[in-house]
Amino acid sequence: MTSTAGTSPYLLGAFAPLREEATEHRLVVTGRVPDELDGLFTQIGPSPVRPPRHRSAERYPWLLADGLVCGVRLRGGRGLWFRNRWIRSRRVARALGGRRAPGPRHFPVDTVNTNVVSHSGLVLALVESGCLPVQLSSTLDSVGYTDLGGQLPRGFSAHPKLDPETGDLHVLAYSPLRTWAEYLVLAPSGRVRTVRRVPLHGRPMLHDIALTPNYVLFFDLPVRFDGVKGLRGGFPYRWRDEHQSRVGVLPRAGGAMRWIAIPPCFVYHVVGAEEISPDRIVVRAIRYARLFDEHTEDPFGRPGTLWEWDLDLTADSAPARQLDGRPSEMPRIDPRRQGRAHRFYYAVTATTSQAVRTHAPDGLVKYDLRRQAGEVRRLRPGDATTEAVFVPRADSAAEDAGWILHFRYDGDRDASDLVVFDAEDFTGPPLATVRLPVRVPVGAHSTWIPAADLASTPGTGPGHEAPGHEASA
Repeated sequence: MTSTAGTSPYLLGAFAPLREEATEHRLVVTGRVPDELDGLFTQIGPSPVRPPRHRSAERYPWLLADGLVCGVRLRGGRGLWFRNRWIRSRRVARALGGRRAPGPRHFPVDTVNTNVVSHSGLVLALVESGCLPVQLSSTLDSVGYTDLGGQLPRGFSAHPKLDPETGDLHVLAYSPLRTWAEYLVLAPSGRVRTVRRVPLHGRPMLHDIALTPNYVLFFDLPVRFDGVKGLRGGFPYRWRDEHQSRVGVLPRAGGAMRWIAIPPCFVYHVVGAEEISPDRIVVRAIRYARLFDEHTEDPFGRPGTLWEWDLDLTADSAPARQLDGRPSEMPRIDPRRQGRAHRFYYAVTATTSQAVRTHAPDGLVKYDLRRQAGEVRRLRPGDATTEAVFVPRADSAAEDAGWILHFRYDGDRDASDLVVFDAEDFTGPPLATVRLPVRVPVGAHSTWIPAADLASTPGTGPGHEAPGHEASA
């Protein structure tokens, strides 16, 4: 038996990499998937296609690993198929054989492993730091890297935000090769109608943004690019005390950006933001006191918790206030309320010291911002969860009228299930459990793609096998 002592937790258990791609049709379902759920549920994350060179917790750079996307197609109350596919970067193509995905890259590294979105008839796999998106087929094959017909001057972003009122997709694209970012707006047609340069005066890690009807907000924090660390094979960012933490407030309609200083911290993911008055915005996010300040590749360190910043646009600084002390990450809200006032958010959490130590979330939380209290859905010991996604019901405007979908890792059989339950009955029994043939490694982000968004995407990527009729979109 091979010893795992000292091995990075991102190579073990629920995170453990797979060794091959899988396709399974006619999945076994316990219960019944709601008929309204017609679409594709995906999860993407870092998962090395071949054993990594360094396996220790101090040296394995999980965030840089190859991108693996997994998905289940739901329709008519059934699970039609499961597929997992590595994004065909240059490195993956060399490892698996066959040709790499065609198209431009705009960056030396073409690993894409962080998020999946659908917009204007395209399903796109995303990463930050300069590389272009990868267009995916409706069956998760890599069609090709895309600059949207020459519209993207440089890279893209892992966390674009869709304005539900206008249908516009808002992006803050950055790269460690530049000391400025680009604010991009993609119309519902897919036309890039805004390209605006945003000076950063440095090379921060900008993972997520917040959106309001009049502003785009982002956190410029002390985690900065470190090229020497990257050349040595590590994650190329580290904490630098000399950099002031601040929030950038960028008017969507144009005009000067406002910088507001905040106490030192780091933020991966924003919960949401809302305009309280013309001069006041409240933004909430999962806050870490410090990250990447030790000789380790651990991308999380001590757990993040829910905090709030009350931004006065006439002031130069803003205080921070903790709202909840439980570990929390991967926050999601009702997408219909993006950029507007909202009451609930859903996130993964850790309910045991083992889950905190290994960063393998063993619970989900539904947090009520009005009551400042949360309900926790705990998993069995040894199980873990990927990011949970709220899918609203079309026949109700109530904020929590809908379903929660997530991949649940079953530690007993070392494989995963897709679980569907009622968001209003958060701790109640599942409505449906779709049994999967393999593990869906805990990774980055999950996405629900409605069937209407799949209609114009190709059924398979170039150079890959065509699915049978059961796998049709």
